[in-house]
Amino acid sequence: MDNQLNEDRLAFAEELEEVALQLSMLDTSLELAEQLDQVTAEYERLSMTAEMYAWQDVVAVVNWVQTSLTTNSAPELLEQGKYFGWLEMTALVLREPDELGHLPMLTAELMDFTWPEALDPQLLQQFLLTLRASGQANLEETAETSLSPSTELAFAADVHPELLAAYLAETPGHITEAARLIRVLAKGDSRLEQQRHASRLVHTIKGSSGVVGVEPIANFTHQLEDLLDAAALQTLPAGLGSILEAAADCLEALFDHLKAGTGLPEEYAELNHQLKEWKERLEQETSEDDAGDDALKLTPVVKLPSFITEHTAEAIESIEASSEDELLDEDESLPLTSTVLHSGAASVAVNEERVGRLLSLTGELISSSSQSAELLQQSNRMGKQLYQHDEQIRQRLDELETAIEHQAQRQTKGSKATQKEGPTLDELELESYSDLVSANNLLMEAAADSHELVQSLQQMMRRLMDELYQQQRIQRQLSEAVLSMRLTPVSTLLPRLERIVRETCRKTAKKAEIEIQGQHLQVDADILKGVTDPLLHLLRNAVDHGIEAPEARVAAGKPETGKITLTFARRGNHISLSLEDDGAGMNLERIRARGLERGLIQADTLLAEESLLNLVMQPGFSTRDEVSEVSGRGVGMDVVQAAIEKLRGSVKLHSQAGLGTKIVLDLPQTLISTHALVVRAGEHWVAIPADSIEQVLYVAADESIDDHGVWRIHTNRYQLPVESLAQLLHWPAAAVNIQQGHTLLIIRSEKGAHALYANEVLPSRDIVIKNLASWLGYLPGIQGACILANGTVAPVLDMLRLVRDLEDGKIQLQAADEVKTVELNKTASTILVVDDSLSNRKALRLSLEGMGHVVHTAVDGLDALQIMNTTPVDMVLTDMEMPRMNGLEMTQAIRIWPEMKDLPVIMITSRSTRKHRDLAEQAGVDGYLTKPVQTTALQEQIKKWLDTQLAII
Repeated sequence: MDNQLNEDRLAFAEELEEVALQLSMLDTSLELAEQLDQVTAEYERLSMTAEMYAWQDVVAVVNWVQTSLTTNSAPELLEQGKYFGWLEMTALVLREPDELGHLPMLTAELMDFTWPEALDPQLLQQFLLTLRASGQANLEETAETSLSPSTELAFAADVHPELLAAYLAETPGHITEAARLIRVLAKGDSRLEQQRHASRLVHTIKGSSGVVGVEPIANFTHQLEDLLDAAALQTLPAGLGSILEAAADCLEALFDHLKAGTGLPEEYAELNHQLKEWKERLEQETSEDDAGDDALKLTPVVKLPSFITEHTAEAIESIEASSEDELLDEDESLPLTSTVLHSGAASVAVNEERVGRLLSLTGELISSSSQSAELLQQSNRMGKQLYQHDEQIRQRLDELETAIEHQAQRQTKGSKATQKEGPTLDELELESYSDLVSANNLLMEAAADSHELVQSLQQMMRRLMDELYQQQRIQRQLSEAVLSMRLTPVSTLLPRLERIVRETCRKTAKKAEIEIQGQHLQVDADILKGVTDPLLHLLRNAVDHGIEAPEARVAAGKPETGKITLTFARRGNHISLSLEDDGAGMNLERIRARGLERGLIQADTLLAEESLLNLVMQPGFSTRDEVSEVSGRGVGMDVVQAAIEKLRGSVKLHSQAGLGTKIVLDLPQTLISTHALVVRAGEHWVAIPADSIEQVLYVAADESIDDHGVWRIHTNRYQLPVESLAQLLHWPAAAVNIQQGHTLLIIRSEKGAHALYANEVLPSRDIVIKNLASWLGYLPGIQGACILANGTVAPVLDMLRLVRDLEDGKIQLQAADEVKTVELNKTASTILVVDDSLSNRKALRLSLEGMGHVVHTAVDGLDALQIMNTTPVDMVLTDMEMPRMNGLEMTQAIRIWPEMKDLPVIMITSRSTRKHRDLAEQAGVDGYLTKPVQTTALQEQIKKWLDTQLAII
């Protein structure tokens, strides 16, 4: 049997290769119609051969390709070789069935966008299965094996990226809608069309999951589809409703677990078995009911639909409206996504990467606008100085003119006194006086012209300021418009939130329902994504720890079913999430006892209720003796707090014994930009988000007290010790003179307020927070970095985290004389950094100066050569792509420069391909690093080539 299959496979591969050869050798001098006729003839011969071998899936694909011969795309397909390309790849698969790398190539060829009509995914799946089965075992045995349950929830290793992208794009919507319809069926008041629509969606999910190799989802949806097709479910037998509801939850959980890579849900195997049993039971009941019925007869079609016979928009709209009415139940409404799709407004799909690019450009625009504003302000200040200087010149000229007049008057008096004695003034003296007056007049005219120019310049500066304000207003509108593209309605989370409550209730044998308010609120996609896991954790906790068992609730006079209320609201620039349950509340005595047991508090310490509740946010804190597999899996509230703080948010707890618990999450509206205060700590500039500062407080000299060497302030509102921000960050700073007035930052944590001193405070501004590179790792107390108006890169501090770490003893204040300063090596090497990007030049300069080198910068290769002509350098670090003269051209120029030919050149570029490395080597580049460059790698390269340079010298 296997030998026969092998012979058939090789024979058909030869036939495919023969047809491909004939098609590739078509005479291009023939008319297009004649060439297409020859292609048609070859495909008909191929179809007959495939039917002879009983490969019906191959026949179907051949017929699909043949349909394109009569379309307008046929000439393009013929020119690109599409009609024989897929044949050659199919033959290759048949000849080398064990080589899995051929299947993605064949799939990509058949899924190419050039084909006028897309190939049906189910047909593609069966076609690929036929090819694989022909080379391994009997097709029926392979198909049977493919339907057997698989325990690995993952994509096939050889799945094509385009297929995977399409699957991830369409499947979530199908699963959400299918689960919604199945839950409608589970209530027992559905309509037949809803059941059919659910079956079609499940069928689609089964086919697409099979194509990408996700067998558990394909198997589960196979059983679910059989159940939905077994009988009409408008009236449900007892027990089936709960199974259908659990199946809908499991279907959504399967896809979530697939994306998270966490394996199969616990209920998967049992539900799979129960679906099969219910399917068999329903089929048996249906066959018994239909045993006495006559055979079904097909109702003939006697009239064409109106949209064919009447080409009017009204007819089409009526058909669409009637179809919608059939799909919708009177008490059920479509999700928000469906409503949007059926609206009259046109829409365009934009992928997340492109939106991210737009946001990145918007952030760059904000940074550029801030830099322009700073430069304009500096220019305005210089204009005012110029005006003052011009006024001084005018004043001096007025004084000069007065002095000349006094001189003339004295000379006139002298001339009158000497007229009686003889000759008057010397002619040379008169000429000199005349020249002085003339020069003074010219200076006065020049000063008047300069005054006019200065006034014109100031008017122009005012107009530029007005234009800048207008630009900033438009830029803010643009930022809001781009940000709105990332806004996602909270309603998209509803299925997951409701499902987690149902699943937890099933596992804990409790009853609870969730009410979600503000579900139409639009939230930034990153915020919503970041808060999803903490919300799921809190909901599990609410059911497992908060809601009591049904009998306990009844005994306490409460309804048997607990209630959880989740509220989303916008408060200014923040999003507030409130999760409240009517359960038993938190046991403060048990929390205190566990805190004493773990050494978190002392026995004689009296803590307020808020402080006691905050103990549950300590790592690993739990009031249970055994780890629960339901709520948290042994992970405490500290993980929730860490996730919220990563989003620059905060967590607050409120609880009342016997009445329930309320948890409030406060989050920023967006993570893209924020309003921040820029301050100087020692010699370093840092940015602090304004939402973490309670107050910027000016303290007069008489409000500062030296309490045995500790600086304290006493104001009407605050009596606090003052802590230096530089000492908190372990940076050197000069001693503070508390006999003067100072500006302080008041930061409030859960335990109280802190007064921080910064050496200088600049006006607040909008900044764009950039994530730190992955090679930097996690830096405590640092949210990211921003680019200031002067191009300097400044860290963005997480002040709440720093203050909490200070309170918990994780970091200590360090006195200025204890901080070690970096001393520059007097024999440091001189390095020239060449890059057209200001931020890259600044970053490299700071990094190299931190290593102890003297750094010069140039904007391109031509600028670098000019600097090297006047300034000796020991090494050049250059980018590859720059205006005027790029890095390769500059390196070539250095290599033909007799005095510089041995100068080490290291190229730092984002180009990482072999081609670019070869070009750099041909140009004479010594070292080659790709961005983002690690500090250690850069340091090693610099040391290596500097040592080589010294050896040459």
